[in-house]
Amino acid sequence: MIKLISALFFTAILITGCGDRKPETVVKKDSTEKMTIKKDTAVTVRKEMKTKTGKEFVIVETKPSYSVSDYMITGVGFPNSTDTIRYSMKNPMTTAMVADLDKNGFDELYILTKATGSGSFVDILGVASVDDKTFGEIIVQEITDKDVEKNEMFSGYMGQDSVYISDNKIIREFPVYKSNDMNSKPTGGSRRITYTLKPGTQYQLVVTGRDDMK
Repeated sequence: MIKLISALFFTAILITGCGDRKPETVVKKDSTEKMTIKKDTAVTVRKEMKTKTGKEFVIVETKPSYSVSDYMITGVGFPNSTDTIRYSMKNPMTTAMVADLDKNGFDELYILTKATGSGSFVDILGVASVDDKTFGEIIVQEITDKDVEKNEMFSGYMGQDSVYISDNKIIREFPVYKSNDMNSKPTGGSRRITYTLKPGTQYQLVVTGRDDMK
């Protein structure tokens, strides 16, 4: 009887202990460019991107859900800034990169995000260094409904795009869909859209070119 009571008491302690255990938040530090999208929404991704002048952009991505991410971007080594740039309800990050697109000697930060749906649409988030003293958000020209109309810059665009840097420009390349095309079989060739960084009171990444390929 005593052995039975002891066994029941020990089992009760185990059950109580398991019930009090709280899920841990895992912080992952990764300095590589490619990021793996995880289904574990408790994961926080931290990424540190060093510029050629020794400054550092720190990206912290948290996931309210599998398909949605929030971002917090801070800087290290910028003497006049303790600012934090935040983006909410964006797509998950796939890649981050630094580049000096306007050739002023100071690298910008670019974060590429990708939708988890069938279109896999890529969006660009940007942060510019201001003379390496402070930093601020880059306004990225959005793709509007008018842009995807016939004979417009993004006509035939349905996602499936890739974004990369070439010759101090950001290039968006995507297959072109005709009106009767199936999602898996675009027949309109492909297109490259060129973005250029425009400095000013606020930096802007704007579309400046188009190249259609068959």
